[in-house]
Amino acid sequence: MQYTITFETERLTRMLEVLRREFSDEELLTAFGESLLNANRARHRAGLAPEGSPWAPLAASTLASGKRKGGPLNKTGWMLMNFHPQPDGDTLRLGFDDGDGFPAKYHQEGSRAHVIEPRQKKALAFMGIVRKRVNHPGLPARPLVGFPDSDQRLIEDTAEDYLKAILSAARPA
Repeated sequence: MQYTITFETERLTRMLEVLRREFSDEELLTAFGESLLNANRARHRAGLAPEGSPWAPLAASTLASGKRKGGPLNKTGWMLMNFHPQPDGDTLRLGFDDGDGFPAKYHQEGSRAHVIEPRQKKALAFMGIVRKRVNHPGLPARPLVGFPDSDQRLIEDTAEDYLKAILSAARPA
């Protein structure tokens, strides 16, 4: 007994040609960046670390220091406004502008207890208190960025949607 199978490769060839012509690393990385940015901003608004655990609550002294719109990162929203995807060639960086790396680092990793002394004046002023030096208790880590399983699935879904959009153009009219 013998079977003959005939493959029509015209559609596959057309799909590969469309992929070769339309696929763009930059567009795909931009799509990844936007998806990850939205997921991270939602976690930040909820006060959650990338893997979903809640951030440490704000200290009573921080809450007493002035009006707040919410928890960490929500007093002014300034730092999160400078949080964005930065595609470059075949690399995607999701992070903060260079000037904002300083506070972001301490939110991400926390800080140890340390002494704060004035650099340009003779004393420090905080909440109406004036001191020559202050013993800062340190900050708890409040992770801002990571790549949990949910983000990996988001990237897979985004890539699939991107490829489907390109390949739909290869379908016969």
